[in-house]
This record gives sequence, C-alpha cells and structure tokens, in this order.
Amino acid sequence: MLPNILDIAQACNVEIDSKTYGKKETRAKCPFCQEDAKPEKRKKFYLSLNTQDQVYRCFFCGEKGGVLKFEANLTQKSFTEVKEKYFGKNKKSLHPAYQLNAEQLSRIGWQKYKRNNFKDFLKNREQVENDWNQYVYTELVKYYALFLCINQLNGAKKIEAMKWFVGKCRELPIPKMYERIINQHNKEDKDLDKWAITGKQVARIAWKVSIKTVDIKLNDLFINILLADFFYKKVKIHSHKRRVSQKNNI
Repeated sequence: MLPNILDIAQACNVEIDSKTYGKKETRAKCPFCQEDAKPEKRKKFYLSLNTQDQVYRCFFCGEKGGVLKFEANLTQKSFTEVKEKYFGKNKKSLHPAYQLNAEQLSRIGWQKYKRNNFKDFLKNREQVENDWNQYVYTELVKYYALFLCINQLNGAKKIEAMKWFVGKCRELPIPKMYERIINQHNKEDKDLDKWAITGKQVARIAWKVSIKTVDIKLNDLFINILLADFFYKKVKIHSHKRRVSQKNNI
C-alpha cells in the first residue's frame, strides 16, 4: 500500500492550508518553486495534494508525480531508496531498465512504448538502459558546465543564478544530480569522472564565446553551452576518425 501523501508532507514540514486539510484535494505551499512563499502571496497555496490517488501537482511550476516521487524529491533520496523503504528490496535483482520510473522513461522516449508494447520493451531493455545512461551523461555534462560558469559570477547575480541552478537540478529525474556535481567540483582534476572532464571543456568554450560576443548579462550562456557541447562532440568525432585513418594507413 502506498503511503499517505499528507503524512509525507507533514513529516517534511510542508505548510498545508488548514481550510482544505484532509479533503480529496488538499492545498499546500509548494516546496519546489516556493513561489507561494513570497510575502505578497501568503494566502496562496499552489501545491495540490490528491489524497485519494496519492499524487501531487504544483499549479505554478508544474512539478508533479506520485507520492513516492514526492518523498524522494523532498528528502533528496533516490526513487529506488524510497520505494524499498515501503516495499522492500526485490529478492531477484531487476534489470536497470525496469527500475526506471515513468518520468525517466518519458525523458528518453520509452514510456509510451513500454505501455503499448511491453513485450517488445522487454526485448529492448539493453537499448533502454543505454539510452538512459546516455541521457544522464549528456545532462551531467551540460549542467556541470553551467555550474562552472555560474561559479565565475559575483555577488547577487551569482546567488540568484545558483538558486535557479539548484532548482533545475531538482526538476530533472536524475537522482542526486546536484550532489554529484558538487562532489566532482570538490575533486582534483585527475580524479574527475569522464562527464565532468567533458563538462569542464564545454564550460571553457561557452565562457569564451559569451565574453567574445559581449554577452555581459550572460543571457545566452545556456545556449552557448549547448552549442559548445555540440561542437566539442564534433571535434572529438573528427579527431577519432583521423586517428583511425592514420592507423589504417600505417
């Protein structure tokens, strides 16, 4: 049986609208966007907690999901950890593709396929796992590059940008993404994971582009990171083909 979403909200100190407490739709302050925490919106409660279906949705930022995801996001635990808390560990180890939730599968284009063609989904589980790993790698590269660039800012702009950055990391269905980025940032270069090394290269390119194009307010920083990532990949592919060609001609 799923846990009660109201119990989870209260345990995590989510502020609930007393007028709607216990109803099918209980309203609360959104702990994700915190838009209704602003002084001028003290009477607003943007988060809807469905106590019948055990799901939630913020009508401002759009964050939504089931009660297990709700607890995972509030406690910064992985979805698997929360699931095991209530249902225990599977005696037989599941293939990684089966452990992906609906949102994770949606990000890599497999959610509808699993629902409509489950037998074929089982046959393609290796591809599903590969697609997920590639998605995680790509997002970590982009966001690590973005983190490094934001870290170069100063004062209020840096604080504001970093707050936005943390929020974006929480929105993505990659467990402990922000923590992984911070962990890499605290390491020596020689100990960095491959995605962090690539992210660092992308950050350097994006930062130079922002400076050269006089993007003083860094409005195009994220776009520059996407472009830098694209061109960095092209250069890597070209270099690899050239080495292969040279090797074959020896």
